Amino acid sequence: MFVKKLVEKASKKPGGNSDGLKASDVDPHMVFHYGIPLGCCMLAYDSIQKILAISTMDGRIKLFGRDNSQTLLESDDMVPSKFMEVIQNQGILVNVNYKNHIEVWDLDKKLLSHVHVFKEEITSFTVMQCGPYMYVGDSVGNIKVLKIDQELCHVVQMKYTIPFSASHGNPTEVAADRAVISIMPQPTAESKRILIIFKDGFITLWEIRESKAILVAGGIMFQSVHNEAKHVTSACWVCPFGSKVAVGYNNGEILIWSVPTSKLKNEPASEISIQNAPICKLILGFRSEKIPISSLKWAYADGKATRLYVMGASDVASTSLLQVVLLNEHTESRTIKLGLHLSEPCVDMVITSSTTEQSKLKQDFLLLVGKSGNIYMYDDCSIEKYLLQYQSRSPPSLPKEVMLKMPFADSNITVAKLITDNPYASSSDEDYILLAKDIPSLVPLETKSKDGGHSNSYQFSGFGKVKNLYITGHSDGAINFWDLSCPFPIPILSLKQQSEDDFSLSGIALTALYFDGNSRILISGDQSGTVRIFKLKPEPYTAENSFISFQGIVKHIIILEDF
Repeated sequence: MFVKKLVEKASKKPGGNSDGLKASDVDPHMVFHYGIPLGCCMLAYDSIQKILAISTMDGRIKLFGRDNSQTLLESDDMVPSKFMEVIQNQGILVNVNYKNHIEVWDLDKKLLSHVHVFKEEITSFTVMQCGPYMYVGDSVGNIKVLKIDQELCHVVQMKYTIPFSASHGNPTEVAADRAVISIMPQPTAESKRILIIFKDGFITLWEIRESKAILVAGGIMFQSVHNEAKHVTSACWVCPFGSKVAVGYNNGEILIWSVPTSKLKNEPASEISIQNAPICKLILGFRSEKIPISSLKWAYADGKATRLYVMGASDVASTSLLQVVLLNEHTESRTIKLGLHLSEPCVDMVITSSTTEQSKLKQDFLLLVGKSGNIYMYDDCSIEKYLLQYQSRSPPSLPKEVMLKMPFADSNITVAKLITDNPYASSSDEDYILLAKDIPSLVPLETKSKDGGHSNSYQFSGFGKVKNLYITGHSDGAINFWDLSCPFPIPILSLKQQSEDDFSLSGIALTALYFDGNSRILISGDQSGTVRIFKLKPEPYTAENSFISFQGIVKHIIILEDF
């Protein structure tokens, strides 16, 4: 857009039309986006195709896939996501933004296929994994069923609806408390039953084919016994069969309710099963400080280390805002819990999985989005090991988080140079594709190394194979080299500048760069007026430097032929 406006301004002549370059003659658009975008706020994951989706506050969606593949999706609505889900193994992403628009993205074509404008305020959203259907709950307690036409990638609204008057046990509730907070298809019967949880705490198990409720729990009946009004803020299944559900409330409580997996044989068709009390209450410290439970995630581990991740919604709290608790029955370690102390509150979390090519072992990672937009990572296997061995004689060390950063690009770019069509380059396009697969990925979607971890360094083989070389100078004084010979930008070399006294020059922004590939001489100028000359050795491509001081900011560097 900036280039187009610039062309329009430059082509205009005072008092008449212009025959020069027009805006229609150029088509400026983004070809590729590298790294994690700013303002991250929500995560979604396809565990089959290993696709991680990260949405931002300005409506963009960044995709990370296999072999370092990356794509940035941009829509016209620059608003944050309210809900986002990837339909497993279908190449379709569904995004619900704060305008209550339902966007359907074709991930293979990287196109926005359809936008369905929902008239009501969407308060809950669920995509069925066994079919092309979606449930949408609104602020007045009604649920509508939508269908995705997979050939056209369009949304079609179905005639089937679940009205508030039929699904809620007390339809006289005020509008502020009747919103649908969670819609969860029962795992063993996704096409037959769904669990509906309302804001007032009322829980309904809905029989889809018979269009009626077969279980009611919680709500006013439960709250009247405890003389405390509370609202549901989150929920998730905590059983692979859908027989237990964990519900988080705005007062910090976490209750586990029992859910029948099938209709009782001796139960009359006209009666509804009523449950007035939960089967378990989790005490994690959120209740004492009245911290709302913003998110619940459940990790199943074949009954050995099944655990619940609990995220609290608070800016300041003495308790950990992210805790993990074992949910195994009939074991001594059931009450073991772990607090993960991050430097900031988190707004979303997801569990991703990867496998090693050599051993085919599965490795899970917990990804968290901080309030600042930073993304943190925990090794989920380390968390599981800690919880299982906590009471042993030699308990493991506490798992530590790692903040995901863009390799060789942790600060703003202040100056850059692009060197194209290197005559000495000899690699083919196929070589660059294979090379991109060997670069450590930004997020742990796949694990390449033999030990199950990612390589921390890249072995640079020289500039002779680089067709298009991109050099960036950064605000912290770093100089980074990139290979732009293929669609994926490959970081190949990074230089950290030092002064004559061997002190770090961190914080001094670069303002000018020059590089000569034949002599392997790199010259940089920074904001303090200092010019540095680097002589890159043929092997192993380390740097020697010398210094010349100037007054003022260096904006241009001109190299004479006889230099």
